[in-house]
Amino acid sequence: MDYIFLFVLGAVVGSFLNVCIYRIPRNISLVKPGSFCPKCSTPIPFYHKIPIISFIILRGKCHYCHQPISTRYLLVELLTAFLTIASYYKFGWSSEFFHYTIFIYFLIVISFIDLFFQLVYNRILLYLLAYGVCFNLFFSVQPWREAIGGFLAGGLFMLFFAILGELLFKKESMGMGDVKFAAVIGFYLGWKMVLLALFLGFIYAMIIVLLLSFTGKYRVPKYISLAPFLAIGSLTFLYCGPTLLKWYWSLFVPVHG
Repeated sequence: MDYIFLFVLGAVVGSFLNVCIYRIPRNISLVKPGSFCPKCSTPIPFYHKIPIISFIILRGKCHYCHQPISTRYLLVELLTAFLTIASYYKFGWSSEFFHYTIFIYFLIVISFIDLFFQLVYNRILLYLLAYGVCFNLFFSVQPWREAIGGFLAGGLFMLFFAILGELLFKKESMGMGDVKFAAVIGFYLGWKMVLLALFLGFIYAMIIVLLLSFTGKYRVPKYISLAPFLAIGSLTFLYCGPTLLKWYWSLFVPVHG
């Protein structure tokens, strides 16, 4: 029953995250007006806003103008639902669950906005950091030395590569939004995990770029939205961090029987 409840909860939250992803870059209030079709602007009644189910029943089209609804809406709802369950599986009903699940919800919004608009908003990062600080003050999820060290390590790591890229390519190769995003990620993951998480994010991005280049079916864009890959790297270490760290250090520290 817990998993069913969390799936439904995650899908409902995912529906709200879709609102954030659509409205924030367009400077539309998250409260007013109510939900509307992005194609014909017709208000959407509540019975057409049931997460996942409405998309399936409507066959991915607006009931009024019959224009296709972006599959992003279904993807975000499903992704949010499954990641909510994954967080519960990892942390159970604990302060860590609430701390990191909200972190994951922010990652989803930041990633999809950057993917479609190539923007990482300062105000979203500030809200995410403020939430982490306030929650940590009351529940001490992350030791402060780890959190502050991760904030500095993540930001400096990305700043180094931003400066290096600018020197090598004689132009801006990485936005400062990515640098700030990495710093906030570091606050949540701590310094031990954030560097490897960011490095893994670069590897994910490189793999996708190489695949796009080799297939020849898609044109590799001049600007790569890095936030989604940093988010995936962060999720990898959030769920599997201790195991990956143990394996990583075993490559350099011999084990004696």
